[in-house]
Amino acid sequence: MRARCVSRWVVLVAVFMAVAALGDPGALAQEAQKTASQFYTEYRAAFEKAKTIDEILPYMSASRRKQVEATPAGERKKMFEFIKMMGTLSNVKIVKEARTDAGATLTVEALDSDKAKTTGTITPVKESNAWKLEKESFFSGSK
Repeated sequence: MRARCVSRWVVLVAVFMAVAALGDPGALAQEAQKTASQFYTEYRAAFEKAKTIDEILPYMSASRRKQVEATPAGERKKMFEFIKMMGTLSNVKIVKEARTDAGATLTVEALDSDKAKTTGTITPVKESNAWKLEKESFFSGSK
């Protein structure tokens, strides 16, 4: 009888640990339902507040994260300062979201640091059922 109680306890502990390891199931479901546009809006807010590259690493795809982590620690600050300077945008508007096999392509309009209209193509990808930023490219001026 005692062995059966102990084994039930072990099973309950194992189930609890498995659920805890997965995190909040509601949060996982919410992340799965999030659109690429919602993800990018969250990323832009985090980017604007970030003081270091480490603060935005969770938003980056595995390949981009690997590039950042391969950068010597002493150069990361300079790299981030350059990224922040180049990524200074206001009035960011997502005008189109198109699904792709790997994730999505977003078409974005914004104003650059000189208040000139700029357009961008954003490539978020799905990794482990979560959106991650693969690529951003912007073009200012007339085509």
